[in-house]
Amino acid sequence: MSIEETQRGIAEEIRAAIKAATSRAVYPDDEFGHPDPASLRVAGWDPDETQSNDRLLKHSTSHLVRNGWKVFPEPTDSDDRSARILKPGFASGRLYAANQGLTFTGTVES
Repeated sequence: MSIEETQRGIAEEIRAAIKAATSRAVYPDDEFGHPDPASLRVAGWDPDETQSNDRLLKHSTSHLVRNGWKVFPEPTDSDDRSARILKPGFASGRLYAANQGLTFTGTVES
């Protein structure tokens, strides 16, 4: 599987996790290969702004765990929430909840 195919597959999984957290999620375009060829950025947000960052992160990471991801919550000093996430053999990065939105930044393994 090529890096681009892996990136697209991981992006689909992250979008599904965002949708699990907020069913009416709005997504900008995914970003592949910047700043590194294996880099990936996927984002989505709650257009109604009805859920807290904490709730968004919990729902999305619960979905990821059910689909084979490992999740390591990180402490924050604000209302934002963050977790390191890893799908062994495929990708690793950070899922960050801020301003009623979720953003994944990470890299895929080749």
